[in-house]
Amino acid sequence: MPSLDRAIERLYDLSVGTTPVEEGPPHERPHKPLLLLAVFDLLDDGLATPDRIPWCQALRDRFKARFDVVRKHNDQCNPDLPFRYLAGDGFWQAVEADGTTPIRREIRVSDLGQVHARFTDGFDLLVVIPGNRSRMREALVTRYFPQHAAALLGQIENRQSTINNRQSSSLHEDELEYGRSPAFRRKILEIYDHQCAACGLRIKLPAAHDVSFIDAAHLIPFAESRNDHPTNGLALCKNHHWAMDREIIAPGPDLHWHVSKFVDPRRSNGEKELKELVGKSVLLPKDPAFHPASQALEYRVARLSA
Repeated sequence: MPSLDRAIERLYDLSVGTTPVEEGPPHERPHKPLLLLAVFDLLDDGLATPDRIPWCQALRDRFKARFDVVRKHNDQCNPDLPFRYLAGDGFWQAVEADGTTPIRREIRVSDLGQVHARFTDGFDLLVVIPGNRSRMREALVTRYFPQHAAALLGQIENRQSTINNRQSSSLHEDELEYGRSPAFRRKILEIYDHQCAACGLRIKLPAAHDVSFIDAAHLIPFAESRNDHPTNGLALCKNHHWAMDREIIAPGPDLHWHVSKFVDPRRSNGEKELKELVGKSVLLPKDPAFHPASQALEYRVARLSA
């Protein structure tokens, strides 16, 4: 059975896909995390068990309630798609009415009450515990929908049973850090291909060593934003991470680097190298869906040491 921390790491890295540029500003598709949030509702309310999650109207209704909050552009409210394709993430299986045959076809409204899904790979043992569901729910919202956290978690808090669960788990709020921090780092390094967005440095040892010289830096600190979406992150080498955290350098909304006027290149080679960042382009991920958010870049520039 995976640990809860490892399960949260996997939730941070769902294969959600991104929308094409021609449909508007690209973004991650919301369907898989929304389905999981809806499933947690059914488990809370006793309408499902980890080994039997029915394809039912209650699931569709809970999915739609959240979809209406987070939808963008041409997103389609299709809970049938993640109900089937979440199987690709390794901890879920949707099966036909016989209870054993994996579903490899389009799921229809006429299948309501006929087919079901189940958690696998140890997730079934984790989600049965209400406190675990609470932490996993917060992780999903933090990672995929931080800008809608109040609305999404507010929907849950209207149900007294979940309020009690969240109150008991709040004593362990710091525990969320252990699952989400390595997950956020892994996602950012993957998106930026282990390359510093300031200097382009890329050092990654073979997988057996699992060592990278690059950090995953939050643009708006997590303690302030509760935002672990990749658009609130940047891959930086340790030197430039240190400099950004101390408000000496900052990526701007113009997607160029800005440097504090207090940096004097005459004092040292280190300050000279920082000064040379002025006006250089921020090295961006290939997928525009993960480019830094303008609001987060504005936050950094506004705090640059004058």
